[in-house]
Amino acid sequence: MLTNDLAPKHNLNNLINQASLTQSDISKNKANQLIEWLRNYASNRINSRLIDERRCIPPYIILDFGNQGILGMQVPQEYGGLGLNTCDAMRVIEQLAGIDITLATFVSINNFMGIRPILKSATPTLRQELLPILAQGRELAAFALTEPGAGSNPRELASIGVPDVKGGWRLSGKKIWSSTASWAGVINTFVKVVDADHKPIGITGFTLRQGTSGLHHEPEAITMGMRGFVKNTVHLDEVPVSSVNLLGEIGSGMAVAQDAISITRLAIGAKSLGAMKRCAQLILRYATRRDVATGRLIDNPLTLVRLGSITAAITALETLITRIAELIDHGYSVPGEGYIACKTLGAELLWQAADNLVQLLGGRGYIETNIAPQMLRDARIFRIFDGPTETLNMFLGSSLLQPREELQNFFCNSLNAPSVWETLKAAIAQINARWSESIVPFNDVTAARRWATLATGEMVNYAILLAALEGSDNHHSSNQLHSRAIDWVQTQFDITLEKALNNEELKSATQTVDATTALISSYSETIGDLQQTFPGEDTSFDELLRLDNL
Repeated sequence: MLTNDLAPKHNLNNLINQASLTQSDISKNKANQLIEWLRNYASNRINSRLIDERRCIPPYIILDFGNQGILGMQVPQEYGGLGLNTCDAMRVIEQLAGIDITLATFVSINNFMGIRPILKSATPTLRQELLPILAQGRELAAFALTEPGAGSNPRELASIGVPDVKGGWRLSGKKIWSSTASWAGVINTFVKVVDADHKPIGITGFTLRQGTSGLHHEPEAITMGMRGFVKNTVHLDEVPVSSVNLLGEIGSGMAVAQDAISITRLAIGAKSLGAMKRCAQLILRYATRRDVATGRLIDNPLTLVRLGSITAAITALETLITRIAELIDHGYSVPGEGYIACKTLGAELLWQAADNLVQLLGGRGYIETNIAPQMLRDARIFRIFDGPTETLNMFLGSSLLQPREELQNFFCNSLNAPSVWETLKAAIAQINARWSESIVPFNDVTAARRWATLATGEMVNYAILLAALEGSDNHHSSNQLHSRAIDWVQTQFDITLEKALNNEELKSATQTVDATTALISSYSETIGDLQQTFPGEDTSFDELLRLDNL
């Protein structure tokens, strides 16, 4: 991320006083020291390939991170934390991702999904008890929201909290893919609370301590990437909790969870930024050393075009993340769409960069010891984590069909780009007209509207990115890199708009559900329809050795 001193925007001047500048300098200096320490530490003490192969972050790394305050970056100093502001916390996350995406994600989850809900919403008693422990990494904190039937739509939670006759509640349910949950001493979870008559009160958050009766863990999920830390199922079997365990008010759990998810989406952007910079470094290093039939690989126009796209994307994403973090630190409200853009753009742009790295390395890109395959596998989760890109794009598209005043203020005032807002409104009007007049190649209006919201959402991402660039101070300077980034983003915006308006590509690919089902079912005639049943490892405990009834 940009490390220069913040240049106050015209609408921020009145909010910045000498005291806040001093605190900002303290935060910046701490982050600089952490970043310097991480660079030295990474060279001498981190082996990413071993972390990946052994599916475990070495305990000494977790302890060292805890001692440095990395596991409690935004915990206030009175609780033993570093008290970093958002800008500086994201700079540390970016640096970590440039070293190892898995480690950056582990730290991000602990800070923003584990500690943040406790810091922002826990009872004073719970904060006093837990924050000093968590800030120094003596215990880890986890987040358990996703369920088998509630992923992108957490409002479909099945886990429930019923009143306990002894006071408090009893929580029952099942949470899946909970990162670091079985390692953590503290787990934030969310359930639907009901009253004594089983009438719903609302989704509510609770902080659970490891070892609480009824809290059980299942084995680790064997994932494609992010292998260094555990992801497992958490069972809640009438877990007893009281008002001391509450995160926020009863029924306000979604607001607590959404706050954690939003800042985590910003962190995904920061992680993507750091990893993209690492991809660019590796591509350049290889391309300047590799000779092909036409000369050095770096002199090949295809290499230069790809590196040009990556560096333009890096500049644009860096500007967006920095500006969002600035707004947060100066008390501005950032709509959910701003966080979503950081997440979806970061995820998609990193995936392209990591794929380009593997492709440009050729056969070397397929060799695990060259780290590129691990980067590709680790990067892949960001397109799914905290909401798949397509789901979030549909949300963005639907939110712009009837734009809220908050969004207009975000574009025009917070990002200082009213011209981009007007361009976006005009583009949305074109898309709405296109899919209102004709639904071909879809067979009903609903399908056409869903496609329109998806295409609109993809375009909105680039509009937000363009607004961040257009409204920044660099736009008014002779910064050639910034101007090139604007041109690149404008091109992406135009491409997505054309895609949203043009149905020629869809005509050749779209068919009815019945026709699609029949066609794919016919493939069994050529390749069969198989399921492997040959047994693998036996993970059960011998019945003569285990306790009865377990």
